[in-house]
Amino acid sequence: MTDRNWDPAEERKFDAMLESGLPELPPREIVEEVTPWRGAFNRVLVGIVFGTVTLNFLWLDYILPAIGAVLSLLGYRALRRENRWFGGCFWLTVLRSAYFFPALILNTTILAGLPMIQTLQSRMAIVGFAIRLAEFVCLWRGMGRVQQKVGLAAEGNGVKPLVFWYLLVGALAAVRYSGWIIAIGVLVSYYFIIRSIYRLSKALDEAGYTIQAVPVKVSDSRLIKIIGAALLAGGVLGCLLGGSYPMDWQEVQPDQNSDTAELKTQLAELGFPEYVLDDLSAEDLAACEGALKVVYDVQDKEVDRAGTKDLRVTGVAVQLAEPEGQWVVFHHFLWIRDIDFYGTEAIQLWPVYRDIDEGWAADGEVTGRLLYDRGGKTFAAPYYFLGNQTYTQDSIFWGQQSKTDVFAAFSLPRAGEHCRGYVSYQTRNIQSGYLFNSWFNYTHQRTWLQYPVITAMESRMKNCWNTAGAFYTVQDALQFYPFKEDGGRIHEIG
Repeated sequence: MTDRNWDPAEERKFDAMLESGLPELPPREIVEEVTPWRGAFNRVLVGIVFGTVTLNFLWLDYILPAIGAVLSLLGYRALRRENRWFGGCFWLTVLRSAYFFPALILNTTILAGLPMIQTLQSRMAIVGFAIRLAEFVCLWRGMGRVQQKVGLAAEGNGVKPLVFWYLLVGALAAVRYSGWIIAIGVLVSYYFIIRSIYRLSKALDEAGYTIQAVPVKVSDSRLIKIIGAALLAGGVLGCLLGGSYPMDWQEVQPDQNSDTAELKTQLAELGFPEYVLDDLSAEDLAACEGALKVVYDVQDKEVDRAGTKDLRVTGVAVQLAEPEGQWVVFHHFLWIRDIDFYGTEAIQLWPVYRDIDEGWAADGEVTGRLLYDRGGKTFAAPYYFLGNQTYTQDSIFWGQQSKTDVFAAFSLPRAGEHCRGYVSYQTRNIQSGYLFNSWFNYTHQRTWLQYPVITAMESRMKNCWNTAGAFYTVQDALQFYPFKEDGGRIHEIG
C-alpha cells in the first residue's frame, strides 16, 4: 500500500468544497422552532425587564411595559405546558394583561382623571403588584423544576433573588422613598439578578434542554396584530368619545319680565357692557339690584393662532348702594373666532379676597353659566364643575405647595357659535384703601396630542406656566382703586 503525502493546498480546496455544498444557516425563527426554549425564555426575560424598569420620558413608562406585557404573554404561552409553575406564570400574565391593556385605552379619555377611577386604579396597582409577585414565585419554582430535569444544581436558580428584590421595591414604594443611595443599590442588584437569570437560561440551553413546541391556533405574529389593533381602535374611540365633558345644554327662553329689562337699562347707563348683561342669568342679574357704580375692563387675548385675537375677556365690578362696601364681580369670556380644537376648558379664578384678605372678604358662592348660539337660538348650560378645589402643585422655586382655588371645568359644543360664559362672585370691602385685584385665568386645550389624557383643569393644577403641553392659559386682571372716582372706567395702575 502506497503512502501519499497530503498537500495542504488540496486540503483547503477540499474544505471549501464542503462549505459550498452546505446550505445556509436557517433563519432565527426556524432555530427558535427547533429549540423553542431559547426564544421563549428570552421573551420572558425581556418582558420582565421592560415591565419593572420605569423611564419617565417620551411615554416610555407606558410603551415599555406594554411591549413587556406582550413579550411575557408570548413567552409564557410557549412554556405553559412544560410544568404547572410555568402554566401559572402564563395565566397570571393573562390576568395582568386583562386590566393593563384596558387601562392603556382608558388613559386616552378624561375618565381616567375621575376620583372614582383614580381610586380604582390605586387599588388595581396593589392587585397588580401581588400578581407580579406571584408570577415571579411561579417562575422561580418552574425554573427549579427545569434545573432538576437536566441535572443542574437548584442552588444556582437566579429567580429567587428576583422575588426578594421585588418585595423590597414594593416596600420602598409603600413608604414613598425618594433617596438616591438605596435606589442606586436597587438598580445595581437588579442588573446582577437579570444577568444571573440570563446565564441560567444559557446554561440550560447549552445542556441540551429542549421543550415540546405547544401547538396554538393563533400564531405569535397574529396575536401581536390583534393586540395592537385593539389598542389602536380603543385609543381612537377614547379620543373621539371620551375627550370632553358631558354638558347639559338647554335652549334659553326670552325673558319678558319688565323689571329685568329696567334693571338692564340702569346697569347699561352705568357702563355695564350690554353683551355681558344679555348673558346673565336672572339670579345673577338680580344680585346687581341697587347698583351705584360699574367698573369694567375689556381685553382681547391670543389663544389659538399667532398674531390673531381669539378670546375677548371682560371684567366687570358692580358696587352696590346697600349694604355698604358690597361688590358684585363678573369675569366674562367670548370666543370671537372659531375654536381650533374642542376638548376641555377650565377657568381658574383668583378672587379679590384671595390675596388681599385684610381688605376684602368673600360673601357667598361663585356662580355662572355657559352659552352659545345656533340657528338663531341661544343655548345655556351650567359648568360641569364649579367650586373650590384643593390641589398640590410642584414648583422649581418653592417645591410642593398645597393650594385651594376656585375652578370651573367645561367643554364647548362643536356646532356652537359665539361660545361664551362667565363666573360671578360677591365680595365685601372690610377696610378701605386696598386695591381691587381680581384675576381670571382661562385654560384652553389646543390639541388632542397628549397621553395620558388630562383635562384643562388638571393641567392648570399641575403646571403654573401658561404654556403646558396641549394646553395654553391666558390671564386677565380687573384692577382698580375703589376709593377713586374714575367715571365707571378702569383705573390704570402705575
